[in-house]
Amino acid sequence: MPEEHHYHFEAVILRVIPYNMSNRGDKRTFGNANRSSPPGTSKQRRHCSPEKTKALTHIRNARRIMANIKYKLEFEGSLPNNLIKYVRGIMSKLDSNNGERRRTTVGVFGRTGAGKSSMLNAVLGQKDLLPSGTVCACTSVIIQVEANVTDSSYIAEIEFISKEVWEDELRTLKNVLSGDAEEQDNAMLNTAQEKIVALYGEEGVSKPIEELMKDNIFSGIPEFFNSEIKKITRERASDLSDEIGCFVQHDDSSPGGCYWPIVKSVTIKVPKCKDFLEHVVLVDLPGTGDYNKSRDQMWREKLRDCSTVWIVSEINRAASDKDAWEIFFSCITDMAQGGECRSISFICTKTDDINPQSYMRSSKLKDDDFQIKPEDPQYVSKRKNACILHRNEKAKEKVKKIFSQQDTITRHFNCDDDFLSVFTVSSEEFNNENPIMEQGYTEIPKLKELLKMYNNSCTNDMANHYVFGALGILSLIQGFNEVNAEMRADKSKLYKHLEKNLHDALGHLNEYCGQIRSSLEELLSKGAKESEKNCIETANDLITPRNKDGRGFHRTLTALCKNDGYYRSKNGVTDLNNHLVQHMKQHIDEAFSGFFPVQEPISEKSLQAHTDKFTIIKEDVITKYEHSPVLSHILKFLEMEEMKLKSKIKQDIIRHKKTFYLSLSDSIKTTMQPSYTSAADIRGTGSMNKKQNILLDHIETSKSEMFQRAKKDMIELMEKKMQAIVEDMRKNLLESMKHTLLYETTLRNMDVSGEIEELKRIADQLCD
Repeated sequence: MPEEHHYHFEAVILRVIPYNMSNRGDKRTFGNANRSSPPGTSKQRRHCSPEKTKALTHIRNARRIMANIKYKLEFEGSLPNNLIKYVRGIMSKLDSNNGERRRTTVGVFGRTGAGKSSMLNAVLGQKDLLPSGTVCACTSVIIQVEANVTDSSYIAEIEFISKEVWEDELRTLKNVLSGDAEEQDNAMLNTAQEKIVALYGEEGVSKPIEELMKDNIFSGIPEFFNSEIKKITRERASDLSDEIGCFVQHDDSSPGGCYWPIVKSVTIKVPKCKDFLEHVVLVDLPGTGDYNKSRDQMWREKLRDCSTVWIVSEINRAASDKDAWEIFFSCITDMAQGGECRSISFICTKTDDINPQSYMRSSKLKDDDFQIKPEDPQYVSKRKNACILHRNEKAKEKVKKIFSQQDTITRHFNCDDDFLSVFTVSSEEFNNENPIMEQGYTEIPKLKELLKMYNNSCTNDMANHYVFGALGILSLIQGFNEVNAEMRADKSKLYKHLEKNLHDALGHLNEYCGQIRSSLEELLSKGAKESEKNCIETANDLITPRNKDGRGFHRTLTALCKNDGYYRSKNGVTDLNNHLVQHMKQHIDEAFSGFFPVQEPISEKSLQAHTDKFTIIKEDVITKYEHSPVLSHILKFLEMEEMKLKSKIKQDIIRHKKTFYLSLSDSIKTTMQPSYTSAADIRGTGSMNKKQNILLDHIETSKSEMFQRAKKDMIELMEKKMQAIVEDMRKNLLESMKHTLLYETTLRNMDVSGEIEELKRIADQLCD
């Protein structure tokens, strides 16, 4: 059974709290700090993972306790405001942070007709929700599916591209249709024609842009002009599907009135699936683009947020489906070094689509192999069922074998035996009223269970976060129960001790951040030299067509320039910026993944490992004050604050590392921008060669600085962000230390020892 995948809030128990303890060693983690193995693993779980209902009960009970504490604080109004304000502030922060919906993003890839929509509909338990590409062609609109946790309605939220962006794209489409013979590109011509006819009808092709942009054209969608989200609510899934069809599908039989060309994304909220989608987002990532810059940008952003990826292919193409794998390979760095993908699931669909007689003949199988006989009244169904299951197993073996041979994947991911999961599903059989297969063999339930595990992991994180956060706060309150002259002196000594520890720990962390920068800078320097040496050849690989006359390429080159060097079409991704910087990335990829990992195991050289080891509360401090009830409580609180801070910083590191990696190609884009603008404006006879020359000349004249600037931009960004991390730790821990150890205040009426014991029991139950 697949193991939980989302970040885990490890149910660690503080060493200074006298109840059940886990062996933490130096890796004291909190919140989403640790990540379990990817889906499909059979490893023993290393984290506490109560059922969702149990976790929610713990949260409710802990909230009840904290609500009583808030009530008690109302009677402490005569005390100095700074302490009461601080306590209320951290309680409010605990509530707000726990109220945020944590998400696991599942990216779904697959070509049109592969069965993505049918599979997702089956998983959602809604046969008619997501429009299928079998009747009308699917488009490049991004569809996101999540839970409606408020009521029983089916909701669609439609985000449009801006009026200005559409007007600019419309000019491009018109130029494509009116371009000269040299610039003809059948794919782009078809797309331009398709988009204009879809929105305006056949007559739109000949109308001027000014007329096409009139307000009355969009009277049915005023949200487009107001840059607002259009919300559609229906009580039935099929009704919502009918309503959103024109926003996500192309229908040749109904020209005009299809709004998908101006739609950026559609978010569908589904009721009655809270148990597996409350904290999970399914994102249908179209495998092809249509020359829309804003949609392409959103596509890449969603891709980088994917925690796991589902690659969908028909089972009879699974071993040879180049489309599915090429989509994946074309954006692998956006998911690995530039993203946070931890696992892949390959999903073979339409397993029920089989001719038993043909399959048995081609596979050299006989009835005896399946232990069936023709005289059996259920012979036909048993034979088909046996063939389906036999092919399923063979397909899984083939996919895993092909996967193991993909060096590109192993260079970017930690591909242990559990990284890839393969599923063989039949949506048709799952929904069939008279199935020949047991539902379990359709493997739709397995996919749903996988989503439940992602979802439960987030719920468990929230339970642990709240319970242990509440324990820390109650320890703080109990620590202010008594203050005298001797205690003030002890607090002052402890403050100085912790202040020195903080200085030393931050020094070590800052030093290691410097080592990371130095290591990557050295590798980037080597990559920059190689890039400078090979940049013309590298660029020619991309901007010079393979066929001699260049037919079918000119418009691609124009779109590449117009979109700042990045172009995603029906033929895949073309990214000149990333292509130019590929040597630099190749030099740093391995080290970068080691310094900023998102997969287990976490190496000792990673920044996360060094953050795990960071602490100001060492064993000698704990031992020294273990017999002081007041200072022990204060240390419990400070340790919890430290752990919460480290958990937040680990999330910051994942977010920052995406920008670090992206900064290389962004820097190249900035340097190349003038040439893109100039080349995009060139038209007429010989324009393709002129565009190529503009780009190549700019690369030649800029190469001595371009790659050095890219290196400098990345290193400076890393230095800035890592310094901010160190400063964040210093500032927050000092603030907590000052409030707990330097302020001469008591909460004499706030004995919360009973509440602490009750929370301890809840904490113990989290690990049962």
